[in-house]
Amino acid sequence: MRSLSICLVFGATGLLAQGGDTGELVEKRDNATLMVPVVAAPSAHWEGVDGTWSTFTIRVGTPVATYRVLPATSWQETWVVYGAAAQVCNTSVGVKADCEEDRGGFFDSAKSSTWKQGDQYQLQLEEMLGYEGVGQYGFDTVGLGFRTDTGPTLPNQIVSEIVSDDWWFGMLGMGFQPTNFTGYETPQASFADTLYTNGTISSMSWSYTAGAYYRLKSIFGSLIFGGYDASKFTPNSIRFSMASDNLRDLVVTIRSITSTTSAGNTTLMSTPIFAFIDSAVPDFYLPVSVCKQFEKAFGITLDQASGRYLIDNTTHEKLKALNPNVTFTLANQKEGGETTDIFLPYAAFDLNITAPILTNSSSLYFPLKQTSDENLYALGRAFLQEAYVTAHYNSRTFNVSQALFSDNASPTLVALPATLPTSSTSPGSNNPNSANTPSSPSSRTKLSGGAIAGIVIGSLAGLALLFLLIFFLLRRRRRHTSTAKAEAEREPVHEIDSGKRVDPAVESTYSAQASALTSEVSGKDSRVEKWGVPIMHPQELEADVPGKRGTKGNEAEMAGGSARMSPIKETKTKTPMAELGVEERGLGEGEGEGAGVGGERERERDGESSDHIVSPNTDRWSASVMGRNRGDVTASSPSGPSEGSWSPSTPVQRRNSRFSETWT
Repeated sequence: MRSLSICLVFGATGLLAQGGDTGELVEKRDNATLMVPVVAAPSAHWEGVDGTWSTFTIRVGTPVATYRVLPATSWQETWVVYGAAAQVCNTSVGVKADCEEDRGGFFDSAKSSTWKQGDQYQLQLEEMLGYEGVGQYGFDTVGLGFRTDTGPTLPNQIVSEIVSDDWWFGMLGMGFQPTNFTGYETPQASFADTLYTNGTISSMSWSYTAGAYYRLKSIFGSLIFGGYDASKFTPNSIRFSMASDNLRDLVVTIRSITSTTSAGNTTLMSTPIFAFIDSAVPDFYLPVSVCKQFEKAFGITLDQASGRYLIDNTTHEKLKALNPNVTFTLANQKEGGETTDIFLPYAAFDLNITAPILTNSSSLYFPLKQTSDENLYALGRAFLQEAYVTAHYNSRTFNVSQALFSDNASPTLVALPATLPTSSTSPGSNNPNSANTPSSPSSRTKLSGGAIAGIVIGSLAGLALLFLLIFFLLRRRRRHTSTAKAEAEREPVHEIDSGKRVDPAVESTYSAQASALTSEVSGKDSRVEKWGVPIMHPQELEADVPGKRGTKGNEAEMAGGSARMSPIKETKTKTPMAELGVEERGLGEGEGEGAGVGGERERERDGESSDHIVSPNTDRWSASVMGRNRGDVTASSPSGPSEGSWSPSTPVQRRNSRFSETWT
């Protein structure tokens, strides 16, 4: 996280009270103007049907009405609960008849003068995890904070009136990816992306921690666009790279999971896996074998009817007495590199669940879900109670740190630029002057014994290769000297004609050819015969030189066009010796076929095929039953994070999505 730092400290208390009012506060740093991060206001409510969560307040429509929603880290749309839908308070499964307050408020687009009607579509967020719902989509004004706040308010934002029992609250999408709707020619920008493009924030970044009801006097969640709050976490130096799928981009490697009690440590998982950080869902989605280890260590049992680990009172009391701490060791890749530990007390797993998730009942539960699909491993909102995530989409990197809890800590807002600094600094320091100070020697990471041994072995191997190379060069030089000395002792080779080399040591051959040429007369085209075969003078061998190339071809070559200059080919007229099948080689010609200019082969270039980039407006999907075109919902491979393959200007075909996504 030290790499994610340019520290700007403001009087943030007033900003938080105003629910994200940025005013005109800016600061110059490194010739760049950095805007104050936008702070979303917590609703000051603890609520939910699958846990006790800190919600946030948003404003939607005209006249302004406020709604309580949960943040969605890898989603980009704004959802509000549609109050006019039938069974919005589903009493058949145990929901009370008047549930508007419990669900964060009801939205009715018919009462908003700024609403622009769209179509109905399936929601499909986390559909592969079993979540369902439909929504009436449209465009309306969206802002952060309460009705009287003066924070950013953006017109023409994507809003969906949702009808779903699975999604109890509305959602505030934090993603920067746009949405493509059938019938619209251009992708529709998200709320976060609009904040960036209109200059409200300095980078495509956000930070979030879910808050913890069980900590101190209950610490609300924190959501910031364009930066982070350095007082909220313990910094570490690990920069995670985002995965290529922008709907499952916050992927970390879980190296191990360990439980610690007064009796000692218990390893719950030792085989590294990739997992997606997802604030939209509450649970930990882990391999079946890992869940079995949790069952054994904590005495919990899977309820087959609900598919959840429901906790009875007896088990609950035992777990409270055991009071285990669970440590998740995270890294960027499965092997090598630094690691960081995120500690979760048992209270982070001690959640409640009620209707409509459980029909006509409620229970305590342990937020653990079994899955045999490695594409679905996830760390949900329960994990984010104790973790602080900062995501920077300009660089496609993010950081996960241990959350800090304090009743009276002063917020320390840090604005992130679009281009991150290369120097390593500490964002967690409360000293604003320390943000651009390189780490002291005492804080630098020391090389391990294995790394030192590797360096020594590599150096020795390099020296051995160098000595071996020098030995072969000297040996080759001695051979060359010996050969040259031996050739110098022999009589020189005399060239009688360009097609035949005759060694004077062979008297008969030398004399015969020399006498056969004695009839040549200076200045005349003289021919003689040897054994009845005419021998030509070398001057009579003419090269068939191609005609002058056209200027147009040269211009095409310089312009990089498809017309290419071919190498000149010299065509020799066959000598009589060649016609008889006798090999002819001039002095200095090589033995191999094609040696010299006359033996060069023409190279032909195949035309390069152009890359085909699918337009974001191309209708590549079949329409759904709700009339919205979507992509397939096949899960992407849980491959490790990749860098350098994405930029905001690169078209991206999104997987696990109902829409095409294009970065512009």
